[in-house]
Amino acid sequence: MIIQVQPNIQCKNCIKCGRRPHVEQHKKYWVLTCPNKACKNSVKSLIVDFATWNRLNKTANEIPTTTETLKRIA
Repeated sequence: MIIQVQPNIQCKNCIKCGRRPHVEQHKKYWVLTCPNKACKNSVKSLIVDFATWNRLNKTANEIPTTTETLKRIA
């Protein structure tokens, strides 16, 4: 069963091809996947996981850069 993601849901487009993802149900798992089969971009979870999809599909200019130096703590 394939369900289209509604436009009012906060969900990023695919980083590889730019298309809006859809949701597929496979037995007890929900898969948020790109409709373009060549991308193979997907997130599989027990619930529809938009947070992980959005995190994986951030563009380079959306990732904040830090000016702090990293400290070795170990």
